[in-house]
Amino acid sequence: MSRSWVVTLSVVGVLVVGCLGAFAVTPARHFSVSAVVILALLAMLATTIRSTALASGSASVSLTSILLGASIPLTGPIGSAIVGMVSELRPTHRDPAVARIFNVATVGLVGTLGGLVYLGLGGRVWMSGAASPFGLLWHQGLPLAVATTAMLLSNTGCVSVMIAVTGGAPLLLTWRRMVRQVSRTYLGYGVIGFLFAVLWDAAGLGPATVLVMLAPLLLAQWSYAQQHAESVAHERTVASMMAAVEARDPVMRGRSERVAKISELVGNELRLSPTEADALHFAALLHDVGMVAPVDSRAADPDVRRADLDRIRQHPARGVEMLRSIGFLGHSITAIRHHHERWDGRGYPDGLAGPRIPQLARVLAVADAFCALVPRVGVDAAVEAVRQRSCVQFDPDCVTALEHVAGSAESVAVLDDGLADEFASSGIPEGGLLDHDLPEVSDLLAAEDGLLL
Repeated sequence: MSRSWVVTLSVVGVLVVGCLGAFAVTPARHFSVSAVVILALLAMLATTIRSTALASGSASVSLTSILLGASIPLTGPIGSAIVGMVSELRPTHRDPAVARIFNVATVGLVGTLGGLVYLGLGGRVWMSGAASPFGLLWHQGLPLAVATTAMLLSNTGCVSVMIAVTGGAPLLLTWRRMVRQVSRTYLGYGVIGFLFAVLWDAAGLGPATVLVMLAPLLLAQWSYAQQHAESVAHERTVASMMAAVEARDPVMRGRSERVAKISELVGNELRLSPTEADALHFAALLHDVGMVAPVDSRAADPDVRRADLDRIRQHPARGVEMLRSIGFLGHSITAIRHHHERWDGRGYPDGLAGPRIPQLARVLAVADAFCALVPRVGVDAAVEAVRQRSCVQFDPDCVTALEHVAGSAESVAVLDDGLADEFASSGIPEGGLLDHDLPEVSDLLAAEDGLLL
């Protein structure tokens, strides 16, 4: 049995247990067939037109989340589970069986867990029209807010496990990334779901709530569709710039993506904030964009070598100049400029030392050197080479973080056989361009400036 099936059947098992528990604690009067049917049909429709989904790896948040949240105070955990599972029954989709079962079970489990948390916190189902505004907030709003958080964590948790066991990024790293990316959307949808429930129940509109809420639902769909489109545009902009770097020098093929993944592992170990993590991601992908400046010749004469060294020294500042006008990269610019500074102050372009070097640049420096070393010496030797330069070239905290994540980093940094064949055994070849990310090239540049003895 494949690992994906093991995870899927485990989720199904937990769902069954959760449903049995929900049957035991949910009174029959809390189940409204009409509300379940209407919400389930709406959820299925929302899932079918999931153009507004905000993707995170293999996870997404769609308008289904609004209806799932609304179903908890209207139908209890059982009704919420049904709404969730029905929403994933899309006959027009031809996903593999394991994916379909996993999706159905996961959303059903999310609805069940959210409903149980809601009831456990004293949340009430079907309060009718007698409740005061304070009563609605106390008995439905606050419990639903906590239940929505629980649904967010369980949904992203299940997907993170599946991604990890099928060869994706490590579990905790994937889970943290997804929570960071979709939390505001998910919780915002929870607020709309609460409003939906209040209009249906407390305000007495019943099924007519669908007509009243149609405009807010469409507005939410449009808003998050725009957000998703903007995110896609950002990624395409970055991808085009990365392609230019890789076309300039074959040794850089795939390097930026590997550096971004290693930087994310190290940054996660250092507990960077979501904003810092996003800035580090783009900085890692674009840190070498300044290397696209042309070199006239690859001959090994002294003048060309000098031109190569000058190009390397200037590429951080050139990269900043190229990217300065791109708004979404504002928080990444500093890391790009300073990713070749050294802890001992002998780096470039500004000779910053120690804590004066921005933290994201320090993380990027360690990841950059590690990814340059691995194809030549292997993971263990690369970690040791970086460790030996702790407090000399690299921030000791970043080096320690790299050592902690080295096991996860191995699958990211090691090249496939075809690309590995393109690498020479030395970072300072007799002819050709230098791989400027290698530690010995950093030493060479410092010596050229008379900074090393």
